[in-house]
Amino acid sequence: MNTAPPKMIATRVAAVFERICQEQMAGLPLLNKALSVTTLGFQEFEGRILGMLITPWMMSLVRFPGPQDDWQAQALGSKHSVALPGGNYRFLINVIDELGVCQMHSLHSPMHPFRTQEAAIAAATVFMDKLLVIPPGGVQHDPVDEELLGKILRGEKVPAMDKDGSLIPERLPQVSEPNPSLTETT
Repeated sequence: MNTAPPKMIATRVAAVFERICQEQMAGLPLLNKALSVTTLGFQEFEGRILGMLITPWMMSLVRFPGPQDDWQAQALGSKHSVALPGGNYRFLINVIDELGVCQMHSLHSPMHPFRTQEAAIAAATVFMDKLLVIPPGGVQHDPVDEELLGKILRGEKVPAMDKDGSLIPERLPQVSEPNPSLTETT
């Protein structure tokens, strides 16, 4: 797969996901019927092919391994952080029939917020336009604290944070000064 040109890989990805849409996803309520399978922006970057995949159920950035990679050895479903010029992204290892092993970073799922195919393509295009470009002032890292997110989802106690995401030190109960008029005098 990785020796084919990006345009050929994009065409193959679109065909495979169109088949998945027709055979495996047909009739599921999570599908946005206004959308269809589309690929865009497929290109080579650092010896790997990457591009956007839009389907009626998801929008994902897809990466295919280059000759330097052995993604077959990685566990299906394992997550890997990948630094790209536009930021760090978390990719999931996947194996797709007829495509083989790839990494996918989900941008949207489900796709109900998109009213038209054009709106989904516009969002994907904006993302791709920024993906391989270092933003002015450098990359702003805003990593997801998965441990904290897990605690929140499980309903566990989490430290207090301000609106900027900084921890607020635990406050001691406030003790008021004694009111001299209520204090006994001897």
